[in-house]
Amino acid sequence: MKKILHRLIGAITLQEKRVLNRFLDYLRRYKVSIFIAMGCALVVSICELGRMQLLADTLDSLKELENFKDSNVNKTIRILYHEPHFQGFDVILTGTGDAFRFYFWILLSVLAIVLVKGVFVYFSDFLMDRVGNKVSLRIRNELYDKIISTSLGKISQQHSGDIMTRVTDDVRGMQQAVTATASIMRAVIQVVIFMSVMLYKSILMTLLSILVLPFVAYFIYRIGGRVRKASEEIQEKSSDIYTQLKETLSGISIIKSFTAEEFERKRFEDITTSQYRMAIRRSRFAILLPPLIEWLGAIGTALVFGLGCWQVINGSLTIGWFAGYIVMVALMYKPVKIIGTVNSVLQQSLASGERIFNLMDIKREQNRSSEKKTELSNVKGVVEFRDVNFAYKEELVVKNVSFKADPGQVIAFVGPSGSGKTTLLHLLQRFYNVSSGSILIDDMSVDSVTLESLRKNIALVPQDTFLFDGTVQENIAYGAPDTSLNAIADAAKKANAHDFIMSMTDRYNEQIGESGGKLSGGEQQRISIARAFLKDAPILILDEATSALDSQSETVIQKSLLELMHGRTCFIIAHRLSTVQRADTILVLKEGSIVERGTHTDLVEKGGLYKKMCEQQIFE
Repeated sequence: MKKILHRLIGAITLQEKRVLNRFLDYLRRYKVSIFIAMGCALVVSICELGRMQLLADTLDSLKELENFKDSNVNKTIRILYHEPHFQGFDVILTGTGDAFRFYFWILLSVLAIVLVKGVFVYFSDFLMDRVGNKVSLRIRNELYDKIISTSLGKISQQHSGDIMTRVTDDVRGMQQAVTATASIMRAVIQVVIFMSVMLYKSILMTLLSILVLPFVAYFIYRIGGRVRKASEEIQEKSSDIYTQLKETLSGISIIKSFTAEEFERKRFEDITTSQYRMAIRRSRFAILLPPLIEWLGAIGTALVFGLGCWQVINGSLTIGWFAGYIVMVALMYKPVKIIGTVNSVLQQSLASGERIFNLMDIKREQNRSSEKKTELSNVKGVVEFRDVNFAYKEELVVKNVSFKADPGQVIAFVGPSGSGKTTLLHLLQRFYNVSSGSILIDDMSVDSVTLESLRKNIALVPQDTFLFDGTVQENIAYGAPDTSLNAIADAAKKANAHDFIMSMTDRYNEQIGESGGKLSGGEQQRISIARAFLKDAPILILDEATSALDSQSETVIQKSLLELMHGRTCFIIAHRLSTVQRADTILVLKEGSIVERGTHTDLVEKGGLYKKMCEQQIFE
């Protein structure tokens, strides 16, 4: 199978060969099903050959029975004869009644052969289709596992539309290639069997029939390469389509607010038109191959026809086997044509496979729970940054940051946009790894503990609240699905979310829609805060947690946040002065460095950057 696919695809680069080998590794896991499918394909080919044998014997017998009605002599008909290996069966016909019964049984035999062939075609196709679905299931699950276990820094470099295309369209392309393998197996086996029988009957006629095959192989190779290249470009454009669709659905209010519908429509049409042109170019190449093969096959058939006529005249070939031979040559070119057509599918799957395995090759986050690292447990909440530096894309964005937070202490980060506030908290959660320095929790480096235990001890209330398409209960208990309803309701009460939840039709079982679209911004934020209450982690991150709320909602939630913060080490990023005034320590960042630190009163008295931000009410 491996050698066949390599030869079908033609000359490929080392990278493409690796892609093909990895693809075949997935197929090896289902080799039993594939071997059974190959056995079915062999039976199908034998059925085709049996039908050709009966056709040839029927034509030869008709010649023997010419004017049999007017003859009083018995006729002996030999069927399934293959000199010198098998002498066949003799059938004695004493009259026209016997002749009619004989051909009736021949007809039933042909129908039975077609039925058997159909059954085995069904099982061959079904088995390979099942293998294709299993392979796509496995690849999709592995891709998703890689996506969610890849570091934030790596995955953020990928376009979301490109990832979605790889998980959907590219995997579907590989699935189609597996399914098409059933056709390839039947075609290859049929070509081998037919050529063997043809060589047995007439070496010269067989050599004439295969004279065109080198030209067929050339066209398959040349056209296949162009199909593969066009497929890569089409998949890239599909990624752009997914990306724009996602942006449009996420930012539909902005598009309408700026009356940019026409601009976005034109941008989308440009992408789809470009993909259309590439698809037409691929179709032009792919569709060209079958008629080319058919034309070359016609040339081969014509050569065989001429030689066959000459051999019949010379008496070295019967009329029945001449007709059967011509049909067999035509049937041999049919699987060759199938191979050429399926090769286009293989070329497309090779392009898809390269994109899939490139995503799979992204490294996972280090120190996950499965690795031999220390479990972070019984956390008191002492957090310390020691000379932390972090470079993103070779640019230093965090520079020599050092501070310490004791249990129950509240640390507020303020500073201009891009000063590194959010990055510091990402480093604490190890969404990124520090370039130098160290971050410690209870004197244990976060690099030395498992990611799972680290993140279980940190609760996050982000600025951009994200809710999943599900019920209120499922969203509050996210990450802890076995939590009781009483505990969930308790957390909701502390977040001042219980009342509006109970006013809903299905209460905690209410479906909140994609991204929580059925809830207001304030309600979404309270659900997010309820999550943090339920998690009950010793370290809390409020990443601009109330910046999305109006003043009235913020006032209601402040009391809940104060209770949530009590006894926990808290890190706050906020735009509002009221939020940071309560902090035990305020760290003022600028260009990745801490330029000021102290309480609100101390920093105002110093008259530095913090005082200017207070005066202007700007906390970016």
